[in-house]
Amino acid sequence: MNCWRKSVCLLGLAALVCLAATAARAEDFKTEPGFVRLDDGKSLDGWTGNVQGWSIQDGAIHLDVKKARGNIYSKTTHSKDCVIRLQFRATRGADSGAFIHGKQLQVRDYPNAGPKEYAAPARPAGQWNDLEFDITGGVAVVKLNGKVIEKAWKIGNNPRQGIGLQREVGDFDFRYIRLMEKNK
Repeated sequence: MNCWRKSVCLLGLAALVCLAATAARAEDFKTEPGFVRLDDGKSLDGWTGNVQGWSIQDGAIHLDVKKARGNIYSKTTHSKDCVIRLQFRATRGADSGAFIHGKQLQVRDYPNAGPKEYAAPARPAGQWNDLEFDITGGVAVVKLNGKVIEKAWKIGNNPRQGIGLQREVGDFDFRYIRLMEKNK
């Protein structure tokens, strides 16, 4: 095979790989049975607070920390017996948080911003991480990428406040924020 044909074949193969990757990204996320998705990947409908600097990019809630002026909260509230799952992606050194009934769990680029004990299950800056709060009686088992990082994390005492996303340091993305009430 001459050099020109090899180049055309390699170029065609690269195009197929790109198309496959695009199709995988465009694939609709499937919410697990019993869960309700709180973000729609298209708008900030269902969210309240100071939404300036928050937007939707590539199906995720995006925080532009330089433009943002405050935190946002889901309009949907939850009980003290539920499971909350979401994905987050931090830029290098970024620091944010997830509020559960008003209490914050730091969500950040753990490998670069600590704490060290969370760095092992965390993925590097720019990659998606899975976060889960399995809450019973107001106390959560918190998992990061399937590994327990908090065995008995007490949620806040404001049941009228939905799940919050914090504006702090660095840009962040959040997606697939979903909730399942245990007693329904």
